[in-house]
Amino acid sequence: SKKAKNVSASDHVKQYPLGVLHSDGGKLFCTYCNVTVDHDQKLSVDRHLDSSTHRKRKVEIQSTTTNDSLMKKQKMVTSLFQKSTKNREAQNYLNFELTEACICANILLEKLDNEKLRKCLRWHVANGGAIPSLAQYLSKVAGCHKQEIMELIKWSGCLSVVTDDSTDSQGQYVLHSLFVLQGLNGEDTSDPELKAVLADTMYLHAVNYNTISQAIVNCLNMIGVDFNNISAFISDNATYMSKAYNQVLQGLLPNSVHLTCNAHIVVLASDIWRANFSEVDKLIATVEKVFKYCLSRKLHFKKHLQSTVQAVGSNLHVKLPPEPVKTRWGSWYAATEYHAQYVTFYPTFVEEEMEITPNTQVLKELKCLLDDSETLQVQLNLITRYVKELVNLIKWFESHEIRVYQAYNKVVDLIHTYEALKGEQLCGDAGIQNKCIKTFTEVVDKLTCYYNPNSSERTFHFTQPAHQFLKAVRVFDPLQVCMLNLDTLPLDFIPGFNRSCKTELECYRFHANECNTDLLLTAFWRSAEPCFPNITNLANVPNSVDAERSVSAYRQVFTAQRQSMKEEQVKQLTKLNFNSKT
Repeated sequence: SKKAKNVSASDHVKQYPLGVLHSDGGKLFCTYCNVTVDHDQKLSVDRHLDSSTHRKRKVEIQSTTTNDSLMKKQKMVTSLFQKSTKNREAQNYLNFELTEACICANILLEKLDNEKLRKCLRWHVANGGAIPSLAQYLSKVAGCHKQEIMELIKWSGCLSVVTDDSTDSQGQYVLHSLFVLQGLNGEDTSDPELKAVLADTMYLHAVNYNTISQAIVNCLNMIGVDFNNISAFISDNATYMSKAYNQVLQGLLPNSVHLTCNAHIVVLASDIWRANFSEVDKLIATVEKVFKYCLSRKLHFKKHLQSTVQAVGSNLHVKLPPEPVKTRWGSWYAATEYHAQYVTFYPTFVEEEMEITPNTQVLKELKCLLDDSETLQVQLNLITRYVKELVNLIKWFESHEIRVYQAYNKVVDLIHTYEALKGEQLCGDAGIQNKCIKTFTEVVDKLTCYYNPNSSERTFHFTQPAHQFLKAVRVFDPLQVCMLNLDTLPLDFIPGFNRSCKTELECYRFHANECNTDLLLTAFWRSAEPCFPNITNLANVPNSVDAERSVSAYRQVFTAQRQSMKEEQVKQLTKLNFNSKT
Protein backbone atom coordinates (compact mmCIF):
# COMPACT_ATOMS: atom_id res chain seq x y z
CA SER A 1 0.00 0.00 0.00
CA LYS A 2 1.07 3.57 -0.63
CA LYS A 3 2.06 5.86 2.19
CA ALA A 4 -0.23 8.83 2.86
CA LYS A 5 2.22 11.68 2.79
CA ASN A 6 -0.31 14.43 3.53
CA VAL A 7 -2.24 12.64 6.34
CA SER A 8 -0.94 13.55 9.79
CA ALA A 9 -1.29 11.64 13.07
CA SER A 10 -3.97 14.08 14.26
CA ASP A 11 -5.95 13.43 11.04
CA HIS A 12 -6.02 9.69 11.79
CA VAL A 13 -7.32 10.38 15.32
CA LYS A 14 -10.42 12.03 13.81
CA GLN A 15 -11.09 9.01 11.56
CA TYR A 16 -11.72 6.67 14.52
CA PRO A 17 -14.10 6.76 17.53
CA LEU A 18 -13.26 9.20 20.31
CA GLY A 19 -10.73 7.85 22.80
CA VAL A 20 -9.32 5.05 20.64
CA LEU A 21 -6.28 6.97 19.36
CA HIS A 22 -4.44 10.13 20.34
CA SER A 23 -1.50 12.07 18.92
CA ASP A 24 1.47 13.67 20.62
CA GLY A 25 4.53 15.27 19.05
CA GLY A 26 3.50 14.17 15.53
CA LYS A 27 3.24 10.51 16.60
CA LEU A 28 0.08 8.37 16.71
CA PHE A 29 -0.63 6.44 19.91
CA CYS A 30 -3.14 3.71 20.74
CA THR A 31 -4.87 4.96 23.89
CA TYR A 32 -5.62 1.47 25.24
CA CYS A 33 -2.22 -0.14 24.57
CA ASN A 34 -0.12 3.02 25.10
CA VAL A 35 2.10 2.15 22.10
CA THR A 36 2.97 4.06 18.92
CA VAL A 37 1.20 3.08 15.70
CA ASP A 38 2.49 3.72 12.14
CA HIS A 39 0.22 6.53 10.91
CA ASP A 40 1.71 6.62 7.38
CA GLN A 41 -0.39 3.61 6.41
CA LYS A 42 -4.03 3.30 7.46
CA LEU A 43 -3.80 -0.45 7.01
CA SER A 44 -1.24 -0.61 9.84
CA VAL A 45 -3.63 1.23 12.13
CA ASP A 46 -6.53 -1.09 11.21
CA ARG A 47 -4.38 -4.19 11.79
CA HIS A 48 -3.39 -3.01 15.24
CA LEU A 49 -6.98 -2.21 16.23
CA ASP A 50 -8.07 -5.64 14.99
CA SER A 51 -5.29 -7.55 16.78
CA SER A 52 -6.08 -9.87 19.69
CA THR A 53 -3.65 -7.97 21.92
CA HIS A 54 -5.48 -4.69 21.40
CA ARG A 55 -8.93 -6.24 21.88
CA LYS A 56 -7.81 -7.93 25.11
CA ARG A 57 -6.30 -4.73 26.43
CA LYS A 58 -9.41 -2.75 25.49
CA VAL A 59 -11.64 -5.14 27.46
CA GLU A 60 -9.30 -4.92 30.47
CA ILE A 61 -9.28 -1.12 30.44
CA GLN A 62 -13.04 -0.83 29.98
CA SER A 63 -13.79 -3.36 32.75
CA THR A 64 -11.31 -1.65 35.09
CA THR A 65 -12.71 1.78 34.36
CA THR A 66 -16.20 0.65 35.30
CA ASN A 67 -14.95 -1.04 38.45
CA ASP A 68 -16.49 0.66 41.50
CA SER A 69 -13.43 0.19 43.71
CA LEU A 70 -11.15 1.87 41.17
CA MET A 71 -13.56 4.78 40.67
CA LYS A 72 -13.78 5.16 44.44
CA LYS A 73 -9.99 5.10 44.73
CA GLN A 74 -9.55 7.70 41.97
CA LYS A 75 -12.06 9.91 43.75
CA MET A 76 -10.21 9.36 47.04
CA VAL A 77 -6.86 10.21 45.47
CA THR A 78 -8.29 13.36 43.87
CA SER A 79 -9.59 14.51 47.26
CA LEU A 80 -6.08 14.31 48.73
CA PHE A 81 -4.85 17.13 46.51
CA GLN A 82 -5.99 20.70 46.09
CA LYS A 83 -8.41 21.44 43.28
CA SER A 84 -6.67 21.68 39.91
CA THR A 85 -7.10 21.11 36.20
CA LYS A 86 -7.87 17.70 34.69
CA ASN A 87 -4.34 17.49 33.37
CA ARG A 88 -2.94 18.15 36.84
CA GLU A 89 -5.27 15.51 38.31
CA ALA A 90 -3.93 12.97 35.80
CA GLN A 91 -0.37 13.83 36.84
CA ASN A 92 -1.23 13.48 40.53
CA TYR A 93 -2.88 10.11 39.95
CA LEU A 94 0.14 8.84 37.97
CA ASN A 95 2.51 9.94 40.74
CA PHE A 96 0.27 8.41 43.38
CA GLU A 97 0.01 5.05 41.57
CA LEU A 98 3.76 4.97 40.87
CA THR A 99 4.58 5.69 44.54
CA GLU A 100 2.18 2.97 45.71
CA ALA A 101 3.61 0.43 43.25
CA CYS A 102 7.20 1.13 44.34
CA ILE A 103 6.29 0.78 48.03
CA CYS A 104 4.41 -2.49 47.50
CA ALA A 105 7.38 -3.86 45.52
CA ASN A 106 9.73 -2.58 48.27
CA ILE A 107 11.64 -0.40 45.80
CA LEU A 108 13.44 2.57 47.34
CA LEU A 109 11.66 5.76 46.28
CA GLU A 110 15.08 7.37 45.79
CA LYS A 111 15.61 5.03 42.83
CA LEU A 112 13.13 7.12 40.84
CA ASP A 113 15.47 10.09 41.11
CA ASN A 114 17.95 8.23 38.89
CA GLU A 115 18.70 10.40 35.83
CA LYS A 116 18.53 7.53 33.33
CA LEU A 117 15.20 6.29 34.71
CA ARG A 118 13.72 9.78 34.67
CA LYS A 119 14.75 10.23 31.04
CA CYS A 120 13.06 6.95 30.15
CA LEU A 121 9.86 7.95 31.93
CA ARG A 122 9.92 11.38 30.29
CA TRP A 123 10.13 9.93 26.78
CA HIS A 124 7.95 6.83 27.01
CA VAL A 125 5.29 7.44 29.70
CA ALA A 126 2.38 9.83 29.40
CA ASN A 127 2.90 12.63 31.96
CA GLY A 128 6.25 10.98 32.79
CA GLY A 129 8.10 14.25 32.54
CA ALA A 130 6.05 15.70 35.38
CA ILE A 131 7.04 13.10 37.99
CA PRO A 132 8.56 14.88 41.02
CA SER A 133 10.44 13.29 43.91
CA LEU A 134 7.99 10.65 45.09
CA ALA A 135 8.92 10.80 48.79
CA GLN A 136 6.41 13.62 49.22
CA TYR A 137 3.61 11.29 48.05
CA LEU A 138 4.26 8.67 50.77
CA SER A 139 2.03 10.30 53.39
CA LYS A 140 -0.80 10.65 50.85
CA VAL A 141 -0.55 6.97 49.83
CA ALA A 142 -0.51 5.96 53.51
CA GLY A 143 -3.55 8.15 54.21
CA CYS A 144 -5.47 6.61 51.32
CA HIS A 145 -4.51 3.11 52.49
CA LYS A 146 -5.74 3.86 56.01
CA GLN A 147 -9.14 4.84 54.60
CA GLU A 148 -9.24 1.57 52.63
CA ILE A 149 -8.54 -0.44 55.81
CA MET A 150 -11.32 1.41 57.65
CA GLU A 151 -13.71 0.59 54.79
CA LEU A 152 -12.72 -3.09 54.95
CA ILE A 153 -13.30 -3.22 58.70
CA LYS A 154 -16.66 -1.50 58.35
CA TRP A 155 -17.70 -4.07 55.72
CA SER A 156 -16.34 -7.07 57.62
CA GLY A 157 -18.05 -6.52 60.94
CA CYS A 158 -16.40 -9.04 63.28
CA LEU A 159 -12.63 -9.27 63.42
CA SER A 160 -9.77 -10.75 65.44
CA VAL A 161 -6.79 -8.81 66.73
CA VAL A 162 -3.43 -10.58 66.28
CA THR A 163 -0.30 -9.18 67.93
CA ASP A 164 3.37 -10.04 67.65
CA ASP A 165 6.36 -8.25 69.14
CA SER A 166 9.99 -8.27 68.04
CA THR A 167 13.26 -6.35 68.31
CA ASP A 168 14.80 -4.68 65.26
CA SER A 169 18.46 -4.27 64.28
CA GLN A 170 18.76 -1.11 66.39
CA GLY A 171 17.42 -2.77 69.54
CA GLN A 172 14.02 -1.05 69.39
CA TYR A 173 10.91 -2.89 70.63
CA VAL A 174 8.36 -3.19 67.83
CA LEU A 175 4.75 -4.33 68.22
CA HIS A 176 2.83 -5.42 65.11
CA SER A 177 -0.95 -5.35 65.28
CA LEU A 178 -2.93 -7.26 62.63
CA PHE A 179 -6.67 -7.52 62.04
CA VAL A 180 -8.11 -10.79 60.74
CA LEU A 181 -11.35 -9.92 59.00
CA GLN A 182 -13.92 -12.69 59.49
CA GLY A 183 -16.27 -11.60 56.71
CA LEU A 184 -18.38 -14.77 56.59
CA ASN A 185 -21.33 -12.57 55.64
CA GLY A 186 -19.52 -11.15 52.61
CA GLU A 187 -20.50 -11.58 48.99
CA ASP A 188 -17.72 -13.98 48.00
CA THR A 189 -18.49 -17.33 49.65
CA SER A 190 -16.17 -19.26 47.35
CA ASP A 191 -13.02 -18.02 49.09
CA PRO A 192 -12.28 -20.16 52.20
CA GLU A 193 -9.40 -17.92 53.33
CA LEU A 194 -9.51 -15.08 55.83
CA LYS A 195 -8.00 -11.71 55.03
CA ALA A 196 -5.33 -10.37 57.39
CA VAL A 197 -4.30 -6.71 57.27
CA LEU A 198 -1.48 -5.03 59.17
CA ALA A 199 -3.21 -2.21 61.03
CA ASP A 200 -0.18 -0.61 62.65
CA THR A 201 3.47 -1.06 63.61
CA MET A 202 4.22 0.57 66.96
CA TYR A 203 7.50 1.37 68.72
CA LEU A 204 7.57 0.72 72.49
CA HIS A 205 10.05 2.04 75.05
CA ALA A 206 9.56 -1.18 77.05
CA VAL A 207 7.63 -4.45 76.72
CA ASN A 208 5.17 -5.11 79.54
CA TYR A 209 1.43 -5.49 79.96
CA ASN A 210 0.96 -1.70 80.36
CA THR A 211 2.71 -0.71 77.12
CA ILE A 212 1.15 -3.61 75.18
CA SER A 213 -2.42 -2.87 76.26
CA GLN A 214 -2.02 0.89 75.70
CA ALA A 215 -0.60 0.36 72.20
CA ILE A 216 -3.43 -1.98 71.21
CA VAL A 217 -6.16 0.34 72.51
CA ASN A 218 -4.57 3.29 70.67
CA CYS A 219 -4.45 1.26 67.46
CA LEU A 220 -8.13 0.26 67.74
CA ASN A 221 -9.15 3.87 68.36
CA MET A 222 -7.01 5.17 65.48
CA ILE A 223 -8.65 2.79 62.97
CA GLY A 224 -12.11 3.33 64.46
CA VAL A 225 -12.87 -0.26 65.45
CA ASP A 226 -16.02 -1.00 67.44
CA PHE A 227 -14.80 -2.85 70.55
CA ASN A 228 -17.98 -4.97 70.55
CA ASN A 229 -17.07 -6.40 67.12
CA ILE A 230 -13.77 -7.95 68.25
CA SER A 231 -14.21 -11.72 68.63
CA ALA A 232 -10.65 -12.68 69.64
CA PHE A 233 -7.33 -11.40 70.90
CA ILE A 234 -4.59 -13.68 69.52
CA SER A 235 -1.04 -13.50 70.85
CA ASP A 236 1.95 -15.64 71.78
CA ASN A 237 2.26 -17.30 75.18
CA ALA A 238 4.21 -14.51 76.90
CA THR A 239 3.12 -13.70 80.44
CA TYR A 240 2.75 -9.96 79.71
CA MET A 241 0.36 -10.74 76.83
CA SER A 242 -1.91 -12.78 79.11
CA LYS A 243 -1.76 -10.08 81.77
CA ALA A 244 -2.57 -7.35 79.21
CA TYR A 245 -5.72 -9.22 78.19
CA ASN A 246 -6.85 -10.38 81.66
CA GLN A 247 -6.33 -7.05 83.43
CA VAL A 248 -7.09 -4.50 80.69
CA LEU A 249 -8.41 -5.74 77.35
CA GLN A 250 -10.93 -8.30 78.59
CA GLY A 251 -13.10 -5.57 80.11
CA LEU A 252 -12.89 -3.41 76.97
CA LEU A 253 -13.60 -6.27 74.53
CA PRO A 254 -16.68 -7.97 76.06
CA ASN A 255 -17.35 -10.32 73.13
CA SER A 256 -13.79 -11.57 72.76
CA VAL A 257 -11.76 -14.58 73.82
CA HIS A 258 -8.00 -14.72 74.39
CA LEU A 259 -6.48 -17.29 72.04
CA THR A 260 -2.80 -18.20 72.27
CA CYS A 261 -1.33 -18.94 68.84
CA ASN A 262 -1.82 -22.68 68.32
CA ALA A 263 1.16 -22.99 66.00
CA HIS A 264 3.41 -21.47 68.65
CA ILE A 265 2.28 -24.04 71.23
CA VAL A 266 3.02 -26.94 68.89
CA VAL A 267 6.46 -25.42 68.21
CA LEU A 268 7.18 -25.50 71.96
CA ALA A 269 6.24 -29.19 71.98
CA SER A 270 8.41 -29.96 68.94
CA ASP A 271 11.41 -28.31 70.64
CA ILE A 272 11.41 -31.22 73.11
CA TRP A 273 12.82 -33.45 70.36
CA ARG A 274 15.67 -31.03 69.88
CA ALA A 275 16.44 -30.92 73.61
CA ASN A 276 16.36 -34.71 74.11
CA PHE A 277 18.40 -35.63 71.03
CA SER A 278 21.41 -33.45 71.79
CA GLU A 279 23.79 -35.44 69.54
CA VAL A 280 21.64 -34.70 66.50
CA ASP A 281 21.33 -31.05 67.50
CA LYS A 282 25.10 -30.81 67.86
CA LEU A 283 25.60 -32.46 64.45
CA ILE A 284 23.35 -29.88 62.79
CA ALA A 285 25.12 -26.97 64.51
CA THR A 286 28.60 -28.33 63.71
CA VAL A 287 27.85 -28.91 60.03
CA GLU A 288 26.54 -25.35 59.84
CA LYS A 289 29.84 -24.05 61.30
CA VAL A 290 31.90 -26.14 58.86
CA PHE A 291 30.46 -24.23 55.92
CA LYS A 292 29.82 -20.89 57.61
CA TYR A 293 33.44 -20.04 58.36
CA CYS A 294 34.96 -21.44 55.17
CA LEU A 295 32.86 -20.76 52.10
CA SER A 296 35.19 -22.70 49.78
CA ARG A 297 34.11 -25.90 51.55
CA LYS A 298 30.65 -25.51 50.02
CA LEU A 299 32.17 -25.96 46.57
CA HIS A 300 34.36 -28.85 47.78
CA PHE A 301 31.34 -30.55 49.35
CA LYS A 302 29.20 -30.23 46.22
CA LYS A 303 31.98 -31.76 44.11
CA HIS A 304 32.52 -34.53 46.66
CA LEU A 305 28.80 -35.23 46.87
CA GLN A 306 28.41 -35.28 43.09
CA SER A 307 31.25 -37.81 42.59
CA THR A 308 30.16 -40.00 45.53
CA VAL A 309 26.50 -40.08 44.54
CA GLN A 310 27.42 -41.10 40.98
CA ALA A 311 29.83 -43.77 42.29
CA VAL A 312 27.16 -45.48 44.45
CA GLY A 313 24.43 -45.02 41.81
CA SER A 314 22.16 -43.01 44.11
CA ASN A 315 19.27 -40.80 42.93
CA LEU A 316 19.90 -38.15 45.59
CA HIS A 317 20.06 -34.51 44.45
CA VAL A 318 23.34 -32.68 44.98
CA LYS A 319 22.54 -29.79 47.33
CA LEU A 320 23.98 -28.04 50.37
CA PRO A 321 22.57 -28.64 53.88
CA PRO A 322 19.89 -26.16 55.02
CA GLU A 323 20.70 -23.70 57.78
CA PRO A 324 18.19 -23.91 60.64
CA VAL A 325 16.82 -20.58 61.87
CA LYS A 326 15.31 -20.26 65.35
CA THR A 327 12.54 -17.92 64.21
CA ARG A 328 11.60 -20.12 61.25
CA TRP A 329 9.38 -22.92 62.48
CA GLY A 330 10.24 -26.32 61.06
CA SER A 331 13.73 -25.40 59.81
CA TRP A 332 15.42 -27.66 62.39
CA TYR A 333 13.31 -30.56 61.17
CA ALA A 334 14.24 -29.77 57.56
CA ALA A 335 17.90 -30.01 58.57
CA THR A 336 17.36 -33.43 60.21
CA GLU A 337 15.64 -34.67 57.05
CA TYR A 338 18.63 -33.60 55.00
CA HIS A 339 21.22 -35.13 57.33
CA ALA A 340 19.26 -38.40 57.52
CA GLN A 341 19.78 -38.74 53.75
CA TYR A 342 23.34 -37.43 53.43
CA VAL A 343 25.13 -38.29 56.70
CA THR A 344 26.74 -41.38 55.14
CA PHE A 345 28.72 -39.10 52.80
CA TYR A 346 30.18 -36.96 55.61
CA PRO A 347 33.08 -39.15 56.91
CA THR A 348 34.97 -39.26 53.60
CA PHE A 349 34.40 -35.53 53.04
CA VAL A 350 35.78 -34.71 56.51
CA GLU A 351 38.86 -36.83 55.84
CA GLU A 352 39.53 -34.98 52.57
CA GLU A 353 39.13 -31.59 54.25
CA MET A 354 41.41 -32.51 57.17
CA GLU A 355 44.15 -33.32 54.70
CA ILE A 356 43.90 -29.73 53.44
CA THR A 357 43.48 -28.05 56.86
CA PRO A 358 44.42 -30.64 59.52
CA ASN A 359 44.28 -28.29 62.55
CA THR A 360 40.74 -27.01 62.06
CA GLN A 361 38.84 -27.44 65.34
CA VAL A 362 35.34 -27.61 63.83
CA LEU A 363 36.40 -30.46 61.52
CA LYS A 364 37.81 -32.35 64.51
CA GLU A 365 34.48 -31.90 66.34
CA LEU A 366 32.54 -33.17 63.33
CA LYS A 367 34.89 -36.15 62.94
CA CYS A 368 34.38 -37.02 66.61
CA LEU A 369 30.58 -36.95 66.15
CA LEU A 370 30.78 -39.12 63.02
CA ASP A 371 32.77 -41.82 64.81
CA ASP A 372 29.39 -43.22 65.87
CA SER A 373 27.60 -42.51 62.59
CA GLU A 374 25.36 -45.58 62.86
CA THR A 375 23.79 -44.32 66.08
CA LEU A 376 23.37 -40.87 64.53
CA GLN A 377 21.69 -42.41 61.49
CA VAL A 378 19.18 -44.28 63.68
CA GLN A 379 18.34 -41.12 65.66
CA LEU A 380 17.97 -39.04 62.50
CA ASN A 381 15.63 -41.61 60.98
CA LEU A 382 13.45 -41.69 64.11
CA ILE A 383 13.22 -37.89 64.28
CA THR A 384 12.40 -37.65 60.57
CA ARG A 385 9.64 -40.19 61.00
CA TYR A 386 7.93 -39.01 64.20
CA VAL A 387 8.46 -35.23 64.20
CA LYS A 388 6.82 -34.92 60.79
CA GLU A 389 3.35 -35.01 62.36
CA LEU A 390 4.24 -32.05 64.58
CA VAL A 391 5.65 -30.07 61.65
CA ASN A 392 2.58 -30.81 59.52
CA LEU A 393 0.34 -29.63 62.36
CA ILE A 394 2.31 -26.36 62.62
CA LYS A 395 1.82 -25.75 58.89
CA TRP A 396 -1.86 -26.62 59.23
CA PHE A 397 -2.29 -24.04 62.00
CA GLU A 398 -0.46 -21.38 59.95
CA SER A 399 -2.99 -21.60 57.12
CA HIS A 400 -5.31 -18.66 56.43
CA GLU A 401 -8.23 -21.01 55.90
CA ILE A 402 -10.99 -21.17 58.52
CA ARG A 403 -9.80 -24.20 60.49
CA VAL A 404 -10.29 -23.34 64.15
CA TYR A 405 -13.27 -25.74 64.27
CA GLN A 406 -10.91 -28.71 63.90
CA ALA A 407 -8.04 -27.32 66.05
CA TYR A 408 -8.93 -29.19 69.24
CA ASN A 409 -9.48 -32.48 67.40
CA LYS A 410 -6.14 -32.21 65.61
CA VAL A 411 -4.21 -31.75 68.84
CA VAL A 412 -6.07 -34.55 70.64
CA ASP A 413 -5.39 -36.91 67.71
CA LEU A 414 -1.67 -36.16 67.97
CA ILE A 415 -1.73 -36.76 71.74
CA HIS A 416 -3.37 -40.16 71.22
CA THR A 417 -0.86 -41.07 68.49
CA TYR A 418 2.12 -40.30 70.75
CA GLU A 419 0.47 -42.11 73.68
CA ALA A 420 0.21 -45.25 71.54
CA LEU A 421 3.84 -44.95 70.38
CA LYS A 422 5.08 -45.04 73.98
CA GLY A 423 4.28 -48.75 74.13
CA GLU A 424 5.97 -49.72 70.85
CA GLN A 425 9.47 -51.04 70.29
CA LEU A 426 10.98 -48.46 67.97
CA CYS A 427 14.68 -49.28 68.21
CA GLY A 428 16.97 -52.15 69.27
CA ASP A 429 19.23 -49.75 71.17
CA ALA A 430 17.89 -49.46 74.73
CA GLY A 431 19.30 -45.93 75.18
CA ILE A 432 17.63 -44.56 72.05
CA GLN A 433 14.40 -46.42 72.88
CA ASN A 434 14.28 -44.76 76.33
CA LYS A 435 14.95 -41.37 74.71
CA CYS A 436 11.99 -41.87 72.38
CA ILE A 437 9.65 -42.91 75.21
CA LYS A 438 10.82 -39.92 77.30
CA THR A 439 10.22 -37.57 74.35
CA PHE A 440 6.75 -38.95 73.57
CA THR A 441 5.80 -38.61 77.25
CA GLU A 442 7.02 -35.02 77.51
CA VAL A 443 5.32 -33.95 74.25
CA VAL A 444 2.04 -35.50 75.46
CA ASP A 445 2.36 -33.74 78.83
CA LYS A 446 3.16 -30.43 77.14
CA LEU A 447 0.15 -30.55 74.79
CA THR A 448 -2.14 -31.86 77.53
CA CYS A 449 -1.21 -29.01 79.88
CA TYR A 450 -2.20 -26.53 77.17
CA TYR A 451 -5.33 -28.11 75.70
CA ASN A 452 -6.74 -30.31 78.47
CA PRO A 453 -5.33 -29.05 81.80
CA ASN A 454 -8.40 -30.21 83.75
CA SER A 455 -7.59 -33.87 83.01
CA SER A 456 -4.57 -33.75 85.34
CA GLU A 457 -4.33 -33.13 89.08
CA ARG A 458 -1.25 -30.98 88.48
CA THR A 459 -1.47 -27.19 88.27
CA PHE A 460 0.09 -25.81 85.09
CA HIS A 461 1.61 -22.35 84.86
CA PHE A 462 1.04 -22.08 81.09
CA THR A 463 -2.16 -23.23 79.34
CA GLN A 464 -4.13 -22.39 76.23
CA PRO A 465 -6.52 -19.80 77.74
CA ALA A 466 -9.13 -20.70 75.12
CA HIS A 467 -8.97 -24.51 75.51
CA GLN A 468 -12.64 -24.69 76.60
CA PHE A 469 -13.59 -22.36 73.75
CA LEU A 470 -11.79 -24.62 71.24
CA LYS A 471 -13.82 -27.59 72.50
CA ALA A 472 -17.09 -25.70 72.26
CA VAL A 473 -16.52 -23.99 68.92
CA ARG A 474 -16.66 -27.36 67.14
CA VAL A 475 -20.42 -26.95 67.27
CA PHE A 476 -20.19 -24.44 64.40
CA ASP A 477 -18.77 -27.06 62.04
CA PRO A 478 -21.79 -28.64 60.26
CA LEU A 479 -19.76 -31.81 59.67
CA GLN A 480 -19.07 -32.27 63.40
CA VAL A 481 -22.21 -31.02 65.11
CA CYS A 482 -24.17 -34.18 64.32
CA MET A 483 -21.62 -36.33 66.22
CA LEU A 484 -21.18 -34.08 69.27
CA ASN A 485 -22.94 -34.42 72.60
CA LEU A 486 -24.27 -30.89 73.05
CA ASP A 487 -25.02 -31.47 76.74
CA THR A 488 -21.33 -31.97 77.56
CA LEU A 489 -19.94 -29.15 75.40
CA PRO A 490 -18.82 -26.02 77.35
CA LEU A 491 -20.95 -23.72 75.19
CA ASP A 492 -20.94 -20.97 77.82
CA PHE A 493 -17.28 -20.31 76.95
CA ILE A 494 -18.35 -18.98 73.54
CA PRO A 495 -18.73 -15.18 74.00
CA GLY A 496 -22.30 -14.10 73.29
CA PHE A 497 -23.81 -17.60 73.44
CA ASN A 498 -27.25 -17.08 75.06
CA ARG A 499 -30.66 -18.71 75.40
CA SER A 500 -31.69 -17.73 71.87
CA CYS A 501 -28.67 -19.57 70.46
CA LYS A 502 -29.52 -22.69 72.46
CA THR A 503 -33.07 -22.59 71.05
CA GLU A 504 -31.69 -22.63 67.48
CA LEU A 505 -29.20 -25.47 68.10
CA GLU A 506 -31.46 -28.48 67.46
CA CYS A 507 -32.88 -27.00 64.25
CA TYR A 508 -29.37 -26.12 63.09
CA ARG A 509 -28.21 -29.66 63.89
CA PHE A 510 -30.97 -31.17 61.73
CA HIS A 511 -30.23 -28.69 58.93
CA ALA A 512 -26.51 -29.55 59.04
CA ASN A 513 -27.30 -33.26 58.79
CA GLU A 514 -29.19 -32.65 55.55
CA CYS A 515 -26.73 -30.24 53.93
CA ASN A 516 -24.18 -30.97 51.21
CA THR A 517 -20.91 -32.17 52.79
CA ASP A 518 -18.90 -30.47 50.02
CA LEU A 519 -20.32 -27.04 50.86
CA LEU A 520 -17.76 -24.48 52.06
CA LEU A 521 -18.24 -23.08 55.56
CA THR A 522 -18.66 -19.56 54.18
CA ALA A 523 -21.38 -20.73 51.80
CA PHE A 524 -23.13 -22.80 54.50
CA TRP A 525 -23.38 -20.00 57.03
CA ARG A 526 -24.49 -17.46 54.45
CA SER A 527 -27.34 -19.76 53.42
CA ALA A 528 -28.19 -20.52 57.06
CA GLU A 529 -28.32 -16.88 58.20
CA PRO A 530 -32.09 -16.36 57.65
CA CYS A 531 -32.89 -19.55 59.61
CA PHE A 532 -30.36 -19.22 62.45
CA PRO A 533 -29.44 -15.52 62.78
CA ASN A 534 -28.18 -15.79 66.37
CA ILE A 535 -25.84 -18.73 65.73
CA THR A 536 -24.63 -17.23 62.44
CA ASN A 537 -23.48 -14.10 64.28
CA LEU A 538 -21.29 -16.29 66.50
CA ALA A 539 -20.00 -18.47 63.65
CA ASN A 540 -17.42 -15.81 62.75
CA VAL A 541 -14.94 -17.61 64.98
CA PRO A 542 -11.36 -16.33 65.29
CA ASN A 543 -8.53 -17.89 63.38
CA SER A 544 -4.82 -17.64 64.12
CA VAL A 545 -2.63 -16.51 61.22
CA ASP A 546 1.09 -16.37 60.68
CA ALA A 547 1.84 -13.10 62.43
CA GLU A 548 5.54 -13.74 61.84
CA ARG A 549 5.07 -12.46 58.27
CA SER A 550 4.58 -8.95 59.61
CA VAL A 551 7.96 -9.18 61.35
CA SER A 552 9.53 -10.38 58.09
CA ALA A 553 7.93 -7.49 56.18
CA TYR A 554 9.33 -5.02 58.73
CA ARG A 555 12.85 -6.45 58.37
CA GLN A 556 12.63 -6.30 54.58
CA VAL A 557 11.69 -2.63 54.78
CA PHE A 558 14.01 -1.53 57.60
CA THR A 559 17.26 -2.47 55.87
CA ALA A 560 20.78 -1.07 56.24
CA GLN A 561 19.94 1.52 53.55
CA ARG A 562 17.03 2.86 55.61
CA GLN A 563 18.55 3.07 59.09
CA SER A 564 18.20 6.87 59.16
CA MET A 565 14.57 6.88 58.02
CA LYS A 566 11.98 8.39 60.35
CA GLU A 567 9.89 5.96 62.40
CA GLU A 568 6.62 7.14 60.87
CA GLN A 569 7.90 6.49 57.35
CA VAL A 570 9.11 2.98 58.30
CA LYS A 571 5.66 2.23 59.76
CA GLN A 572 3.93 3.44 56.60
CA LEU A 573 6.23 1.45 54.29
CA THR A 574 5.85 -1.74 56.37
CA LYS A 575 2.07 -1.50 56.42
CA LEU A 576 1.78 -0.92 52.67
CA ASN A 577 4.33 -3.62 51.82
CA PHE A 578 2.63 -6.26 54.01
CA ASN A 579 -0.94 -5.53 52.95
CA SER A 580 -0.09 -5.57 49.24
CA LYS A 581 0.65 -9.32 49.57
CA THR A 582 -2.57 -10.31 51.35
